[in-house]
Amino acid sequence: MCDLSFVSVMSIMAFSGNVSAVLGKGLASSLGRKGTSSDVTLYNTKVGDTILSFIESSSYPEKIQSLVSSLYMADQVLIKVETVDSFFAETVVALDALNMSHGYLILGENVNAELIKSFISGTVAFKYGVVEDQVIAIREKLAEFDLKREGDPVVQIDHSFSVRGVGTVALGVVKQGVVKKHDELIIYPSRKRTQVKSVQVQDIDVEDASAGVRVGLALKGVEAEDVGRGTIISTSSKIRTERRMDAEAFLSRYSPRGLVVGDMFQAAAFLNYVPARVVGGGVAAGGSGKISLEFEKEIPILPGRMLLLDPGQKPPRVFGYINL
Repeated sequence: MCDLSFVSVMSIMAFSGNVSAVLGKGLASSLGRKGTSSDVTLYNTKVGDTILSFIESSSYPEKIQSLVSSLYMADQVLIKVETVDSFFAETVVALDALNMSHGYLILGENVNAELIKSFISGTVAFKYGVVEDQVIAIREKLAEFDLKREGDPVVQIDHSFSVRGVGTVALGVVKQGVVKKHDELIIYPSRKRTQVKSVQVQDIDVEDASAGVRVGLALKGVEAEDVGRGTIISTSSKIRTERRMDAEAFLSRYSPRGLVVGDMFQAAAFLNYVPARVVGGGVAAGGSGKISLEFEKEIPILPGRMLLLDPGQKPPRVFGYINL
Protein backbone atom coordinates (compact mmCIF):
# COMPACT_ATOMS: atom_id res chain seq x y z
CA MET A 1 0.00 0.00 0.00
CA CYS A 2 1.30 3.40 -0.84
CA ASP A 3 1.22 6.40 1.48
CA LEU A 4 -2.44 7.23 1.81
CA SER A 5 -4.05 10.48 0.72
CA PHE A 6 -7.44 9.67 2.25
CA VAL A 7 -9.18 11.65 -0.48
CA SER A 8 -12.86 10.77 -0.30
CA VAL A 9 -13.95 8.55 -3.18
CA MET A 10 -16.90 6.31 -3.79
CA SER A 11 -16.87 3.20 -1.61
CA ILE A 12 -16.77 -0.13 -3.41
CA MET A 13 -17.21 -3.76 -2.42
CA ALA A 14 -14.61 -5.33 -0.12
CA PHE A 15 -11.49 -6.91 -1.56
CA SER A 16 -9.96 -10.27 -0.79
CA GLY A 17 -6.20 -10.64 -0.78
CA ASN A 18 -2.99 -11.99 0.67
CA VAL A 19 0.48 -10.77 1.55
CA SER A 20 3.72 -12.29 0.26
CA ALA A 21 7.22 -11.88 1.65
CA VAL A 22 9.39 -11.51 -1.45
CA LEU A 23 12.98 -12.53 -0.70
CA GLY A 24 15.27 -11.53 -3.53
CA LYS A 25 16.50 -8.00 -4.19
CA GLY A 26 14.61 -6.18 -6.94
CA LEU A 27 12.02 -8.89 -7.42
CA ALA A 28 9.19 -7.18 -5.53
CA SER A 29 9.52 -3.97 -7.57
CA SER A 30 8.73 -5.93 -10.74
CA LEU A 31 5.57 -7.37 -9.19
CA GLY A 32 3.78 -4.27 -7.92
CA ARG A 33 3.65 -0.53 -7.35
CA LYS A 34 5.90 0.80 -4.59
CA GLY A 35 4.28 2.08 -1.41
CA THR A 36 5.46 2.57 2.16
CA SER A 37 9.19 2.09 2.67
CA SER A 38 11.29 1.73 5.83
CA ASP A 39 13.31 -1.31 6.87
CA VAL A 40 10.69 -3.18 4.85
CA THR A 41 9.34 -1.92 1.53
CA LEU A 42 5.77 -2.54 0.40
CA TYR A 43 4.54 -3.06 -3.14
CA ASN A 44 1.02 -3.90 -4.29
CA THR A 45 -1.05 -4.83 -7.29
CA LYS A 46 -4.47 -6.26 -8.11
CA VAL A 47 -5.30 -9.52 -9.87
CA GLY A 48 -9.03 -9.55 -10.58
CA ASP A 49 -10.66 -8.77 -7.24
CA THR A 50 -7.63 -10.00 -5.30
CA ILE A 51 -5.26 -7.49 -3.71
CA LEU A 52 -1.67 -8.72 -3.64
CA SER A 53 0.80 -7.03 -1.30
CA PHE A 54 4.51 -7.76 -1.53
CA ILE A 55 7.01 -7.12 1.26
CA GLU A 56 10.71 -6.77 0.59
CA SER A 57 13.20 -7.05 3.45
CA SER A 58 15.02 -3.88 2.42
CA SER A 59 17.44 -3.82 5.40
CA TYR A 60 18.35 -7.51 5.24
CA PRO A 61 20.95 -9.03 5.56
CA GLU A 62 22.34 -6.16 7.67
CA LYS A 63 19.38 -6.39 10.06
CA ILE A 64 17.78 -9.74 10.85
CA GLN A 65 14.69 -7.88 12.11
CA SER A 66 13.95 -6.74 8.54
CA LEU A 67 13.64 -10.36 7.39
CA VAL A 68 11.63 -11.40 10.43
CA SER A 69 9.24 -8.45 10.07
CA SER A 70 8.51 -9.31 6.46
CA LEU A 71 7.67 -12.88 7.49
CA TYR A 72 5.40 -11.82 10.35
CA MET A 73 3.49 -9.57 7.94
CA ALA A 74 3.17 -12.25 5.26
CA ASP A 75 0.79 -15.10 4.50
CA GLN A 76 3.11 -16.80 2.01
CA VAL A 77 6.67 -16.57 0.71
CA LEU A 78 8.37 -16.11 -2.65
CA ILE A 79 12.14 -16.70 -2.68
CA LYS A 80 14.48 -16.09 -5.59
CA VAL A 81 17.51 -18.31 -5.00
CA GLU A 82 20.65 -16.93 -6.63
CA THR A 83 23.24 -18.67 -4.46
CA VAL A 84 23.51 -20.92 -1.43
CA ASP A 85 25.28 -18.88 1.23
CA SER A 86 24.99 -18.17 4.95
CA PHE A 87 22.15 -15.68 4.42
CA PHE A 88 20.10 -18.12 2.36
CA ALA A 89 20.68 -20.67 5.12
CA GLU A 90 19.57 -18.13 7.73
CA THR A 91 16.44 -17.40 5.70
CA VAL A 92 15.55 -21.10 5.61
CA VAL A 93 16.09 -21.35 9.38
CA ALA A 94 13.76 -18.37 9.92
CA LEU A 95 11.09 -19.82 7.60
CA ASP A 96 11.26 -23.12 9.43
CA ALA A 97 11.15 -21.50 12.88
CA LEU A 98 8.03 -19.52 11.92
CA ASN A 99 6.52 -22.54 10.15
CA MET A 100 5.92 -20.54 6.95
CA SER A 101 4.48 -23.54 5.16
CA HIS A 102 3.12 -21.91 1.99
CA GLY A 103 5.60 -20.58 -0.54
CA TYR A 104 7.37 -20.74 -3.89
CA LEU A 105 10.95 -20.81 -5.15
CA ILE A 106 12.42 -19.11 -8.21
CA LEU A 107 15.71 -20.73 -9.12
CA GLY A 108 18.43 -18.54 -10.63
CA GLU A 109 20.17 -19.55 -13.85
CA ASN A 110 23.28 -20.84 -12.07
CA VAL A 111 21.47 -22.67 -9.27
CA ASN A 112 21.45 -26.47 -9.20
CA ALA A 113 17.90 -27.63 -8.43
CA GLU A 114 19.04 -30.90 -6.87
CA LEU A 115 21.51 -29.08 -4.60
CA ILE A 116 18.76 -26.75 -3.38
CA LYS A 117 16.40 -29.67 -2.83
CA SER A 118 19.04 -31.43 -0.73
CA PHE A 119 19.87 -28.23 1.19
CA ILE A 120 16.26 -27.51 2.23
CA SER A 121 15.32 -31.12 2.93
CA GLY A 122 13.60 -31.47 6.30
CA THR A 123 12.43 -27.83 6.36
CA VAL A 124 9.12 -26.19 5.45
CA ALA A 125 10.77 -24.81 2.29
CA PHE A 126 11.13 -28.36 0.93
CA LYS A 127 7.41 -28.33 0.10
CA TYR A 128 7.50 -25.00 -1.74
CA GLY A 129 6.55 -25.09 -5.41
CA VAL A 130 8.92 -23.90 -8.12
CA VAL A 131 7.78 -21.10 -10.45
CA GLU A 132 9.33 -19.45 -13.49
CA ASP A 133 10.63 -15.90 -13.19
CA GLN A 134 7.68 -14.47 -15.15
CA VAL A 135 5.75 -11.58 -13.60
CA ILE A 136 2.25 -12.47 -14.79
CA ALA A 137 2.63 -16.15 -13.91
CA ILE A 138 3.99 -15.29 -10.46
CA ARG A 139 1.11 -12.90 -9.71
CA GLU A 140 -1.47 -15.44 -10.80
CA LYS A 141 0.13 -18.19 -8.72
CA LEU A 142 0.29 -16.00 -5.59
CA ALA A 143 -3.34 -14.91 -6.10
CA GLU A 144 -4.46 -18.54 -5.79
CA PHE A 145 -3.85 -18.52 -2.03
CA ASP A 146 -7.30 -17.92 -0.53
CA LEU A 147 -7.25 -17.07 3.17
CA LYS A 148 -10.08 -18.32 5.37
CA ARG A 149 -9.51 -16.72 8.76
CA GLU A 150 -12.82 -16.04 10.41
CA GLY A 151 -13.42 -14.55 13.83
CA ASP A 152 -13.07 -11.17 15.48
CA PRO A 153 -11.11 -8.71 13.33
CA VAL A 154 -7.41 -8.56 14.16
CA VAL A 155 -5.16 -5.99 12.44
CA GLN A 156 -1.37 -6.04 12.84
CA ILE A 157 -0.03 -2.50 12.52
CA ASP A 158 3.33 -1.85 10.83
CA HIS A 159 3.34 1.91 10.20
CA SER A 160 1.45 4.92 11.59
CA PHE A 161 1.49 8.68 11.07
CA SER A 162 -0.61 11.81 11.33
CA VAL A 163 -2.36 13.36 8.30
CA ARG A 164 -3.54 16.96 8.39
CA GLY A 165 -7.31 17.13 8.27
CA VAL A 166 -7.62 13.39 8.86
CA GLY A 167 -5.78 12.65 12.10
CA THR A 168 -4.06 9.40 12.96
CA VAL A 169 -3.62 6.85 10.18
CA ALA A 170 -2.47 3.29 10.85
CA LEU A 171 -1.27 0.94 8.12
CA GLY A 172 -1.35 -2.79 8.61
CA VAL A 173 -2.52 -6.21 7.56
CA VAL A 174 -5.87 -7.74 8.48
CA LYS A 175 -4.75 -11.05 9.99
CA GLN A 176 -8.22 -12.36 10.87
CA GLY A 177 -11.87 -11.52 10.32
CA VAL A 178 -13.22 -8.35 8.71
CA VAL A 179 -12.46 -4.80 9.90
CA LYS A 180 -15.26 -2.33 9.19
CA LYS A 181 -15.82 1.40 9.12
CA HIS A 182 -17.14 2.58 12.52
CA ASP A 183 -15.76 -0.51 14.34
CA GLU A 184 -14.92 0.14 17.99
CA LEU A 185 -11.42 -1.27 18.45
CA ILE A 186 -9.12 -2.08 21.36
CA ILE A 187 -5.42 -1.28 20.99
CA TYR A 188 -2.95 -3.82 22.39
CA PRO A 189 -0.93 -3.83 24.55
CA SER A 190 -2.14 -0.45 25.93
CA ARG A 191 -5.85 -1.42 25.82
CA LYS A 192 -6.78 2.07 24.73
CA ARG A 193 -9.94 2.33 22.66
CA THR A 194 -10.48 3.88 19.25
CA GLN A 195 -13.01 3.99 16.43
CA VAL A 196 -12.41 3.42 12.73
CA LYS A 197 -13.37 6.62 10.89
CA SER A 198 -12.55 5.22 7.45
CA VAL A 199 -10.96 2.22 5.75
CA GLN A 200 -8.82 2.41 2.62
CA VAL A 201 -7.44 -0.28 0.33
CA GLN A 202 -5.06 0.92 -2.40
CA ASP A 203 -6.14 4.53 -1.76
CA ILE A 204 -9.80 3.67 -2.26
CA ASP A 205 -12.41 4.11 0.48
CA VAL A 206 -14.16 0.85 1.32
CA GLU A 207 -16.68 -0.15 3.95
CA ASP A 208 -14.62 -3.12 5.17
CA ALA A 209 -11.56 -5.26 4.49
CA SER A 210 -11.07 -8.96 5.12
CA ALA A 211 -8.17 -11.17 6.19
CA GLY A 212 -5.14 -10.95 3.91
CA VAL A 213 -5.75 -7.36 2.85
CA ARG A 214 -3.35 -4.54 3.66
CA VAL A 215 -5.35 -1.55 4.87
CA GLY A 216 -5.10 2.05 5.96
CA LEU A 217 -7.31 2.96 8.90
CA ALA A 218 -8.14 6.50 9.96
CA LEU A 219 -8.57 6.27 13.72
CA LYS A 220 -10.44 8.48 16.16
CA GLY A 221 -9.18 9.68 19.54
CA VAL A 222 -5.61 8.37 19.42
CA GLU A 223 -2.16 9.63 18.40
CA ALA A 224 0.18 7.97 15.92
CA GLU A 225 2.45 6.79 18.75
CA ASP A 226 -0.50 4.92 20.28
CA VAL A 227 -0.60 2.60 17.25
CA GLY A 228 3.08 2.14 16.41
CA ARG A 229 4.64 -0.91 14.78
CA GLY A 230 3.80 -4.10 16.63
CA THR A 231 0.46 -2.79 17.86
CA ILE A 232 -2.49 -5.14 17.49
CA ILE A 233 -5.98 -3.68 17.16
CA SER A 234 -9.16 -5.72 17.41
CA THR A 235 -12.79 -5.69 18.49
CA SER A 236 -11.96 -8.57 20.83
CA SER A 237 -11.23 -8.00 24.52
CA LYS A 238 -9.67 -11.48 24.80
CA ILE A 239 -6.24 -10.90 23.24
CA ARG A 240 -3.46 -11.68 25.70
CA THR A 241 -0.64 -9.37 26.64
CA GLU A 242 2.36 -10.64 28.58
CA ARG A 243 5.27 -9.26 30.60
CA ARG A 244 6.23 -12.71 31.92
CA MET A 245 5.76 -16.11 30.30
CA ASP A 246 6.26 -19.80 31.08
CA ALA A 247 6.82 -21.70 27.83
CA GLU A 248 8.62 -24.51 26.07
CA ALA A 249 11.51 -23.27 23.92
CA PHE A 250 12.71 -25.15 20.84
CA LEU A 251 16.29 -24.36 19.80
CA SER A 252 17.54 -24.85 16.25
CA ARG A 253 19.97 -27.64 15.52
CA TYR A 254 22.20 -24.84 14.22
CA SER A 255 22.00 -22.91 17.47
CA PRO A 256 25.45 -22.20 18.94
CA ARG A 257 23.99 -21.75 22.41
CA GLY A 258 21.60 -23.11 24.97
CA LEU A 259 19.62 -21.07 27.48
CA VAL A 260 20.13 -20.94 31.24
CA VAL A 261 18.87 -18.66 34.00
CA GLY A 262 20.24 -15.16 33.51
CA ASP A 263 20.67 -15.41 29.73
CA MET A 264 19.23 -12.63 27.59
CA PHE A 265 18.15 -12.57 23.95
CA GLN A 266 15.78 -10.62 21.73
CA ALA A 267 12.24 -11.96 21.54
CA ALA A 268 10.40 -11.30 18.26
CA ALA A 269 6.62 -11.54 18.24
CA PHE A 270 4.34 -9.97 15.63
CA LEU A 271 6.64 -7.00 14.83
CA ASN A 272 7.60 -6.51 18.48
CA TYR A 273 11.30 -6.85 19.29
CA VAL A 274 11.81 -6.94 23.03
CA PRO A 275 14.76 -7.92 25.27
CA ALA A 276 13.92 -11.07 27.23
CA ARG A 277 15.64 -12.65 30.22
CA VAL A 278 15.51 -16.30 31.28
CA VAL A 279 14.39 -16.37 34.92
CA GLY A 280 13.69 -20.07 35.26
CA GLY A 281 14.40 -23.43 33.62
CA GLY A 282 16.76 -24.01 30.73
CA VAL A 283 17.29 -25.75 27.41
CA ALA A 284 20.33 -27.23 25.69
CA ALA A 285 21.49 -26.16 22.22
CA GLY A 286 19.49 -28.02 19.58
CA GLY A 287 17.00 -29.27 22.15
CA SER A 288 13.77 -28.21 23.83
CA GLY A 289 12.88 -27.42 27.40
CA LYS A 290 10.71 -25.43 29.76
CA ILE A 291 11.79 -21.88 30.54
CA SER A 292 10.36 -18.85 32.30
CA LEU A 293 10.87 -15.46 30.65
CA GLU A 294 10.57 -11.83 31.64
CA PHE A 295 10.22 -9.22 28.89
CA GLU A 296 11.44 -5.65 29.09
CA LYS A 297 7.92 -4.48 28.29
CA GLU A 298 4.45 -5.93 27.82
CA ILE A 299 3.73 -7.38 24.38
CA PRO A 300 0.57 -8.63 22.66
CA ILE A 301 0.33 -12.38 22.09
CA LEU A 302 -1.47 -14.04 19.17
CA PRO A 303 -1.55 -17.67 18.03
CA GLY A 304 1.70 -18.43 16.23
CA ARG A 305 5.37 -18.46 17.16
CA MET A 306 7.78 -16.16 18.96
CA LEU A 307 11.29 -16.18 17.54
CA LEU A 308 14.47 -16.10 19.63
CA LEU A 309 17.09 -13.80 18.09
CA ASP A 310 20.77 -12.98 18.57
CA PRO A 311 20.94 -9.88 16.31
CA GLY A 312 24.63 -9.15 16.92
CA GLN A 313 25.91 -12.63 16.14
CA LYS A 314 26.86 -14.38 12.91
CA PRO A 315 24.09 -16.15 10.92
CA PRO A 316 21.90 -17.87 11.78
CA ARG A 317 20.74 -15.07 14.06
CA VAL A 318 17.42 -16.89 14.55
CA PHE A 319 18.27 -19.63 17.06
CA GLY A 320 14.90 -20.91 18.25
CA TYR A 321 11.19 -20.37 18.78
CA ILE A 322 8.32 -20.67 21.27
CA ASN A 323 4.82 -21.80 20.37
CA LEU A 324 2.24 -19.24 21.53
